[in-house]
Amino acid sequence: MKYLLSMTVLLAGLGGCATAPTSRTIAATDPLNAPELTRSFGIRDRYGIPRHVGGTAIYIDSVARHFDYAEASTIAWRDKHGRWEWSQVSERGPGGLLPAKQELNSNKVRSLTDLEAKSVEDLIRNPALYNGIVETDGSHGVGAPSHVMGIVTPFGRTVIRWNGRLLGPAGDLADILLGR
Repeated sequence: MKYLLSMTVLLAGLGGCATAPTSRTIAATDPLNAPELTRSFGIRDRYGIPRHVGGTAIYIDSVARHFDYAEASTIAWRDKHGRWEWSQVSERGPGGLLPAKQELNSNKVRSLTDLEAKSVEDLIRNPALYNGIVETDGSHGVGAPSHVMGIVTPFGRTVIRWNGRLLGPAGDLADILLGR
């Protein structure tokens, strides 16, 4: 019994020192309730920029923090005519090592190209996007962004969190929407 208690204490102590794994299971939560996406919508609300909530959409919140704090809200949605649109706003502000004024850094809107739209359509139909394992390449340097992607489609709903480079179908989707 004493040995079992010692091992339990040792393993509990080691658990506190563990680093984050390089792969994550997709969370089965409502994407629009993810706290990171709610915070991301706050950027859009502050500057009167539409959220594009409703219908088929993909929401990505990206945060980088080091000397300053930068956050981007990226949304791709299928409009009422079936065309894929894209919007990204970014904000810099306090929260890093240096004091900074909170301000809108960029606001971009465009239609996805036909090739991008076809790729997005193919990816959102892939069941692995909703029930697979999310893998990254493990790279995440100081000040590199962390991301949360909420996907709302007729084929599924999910929230994916990652650092570094996302791989697989989710990575392909993120690459299109984040411009990699």
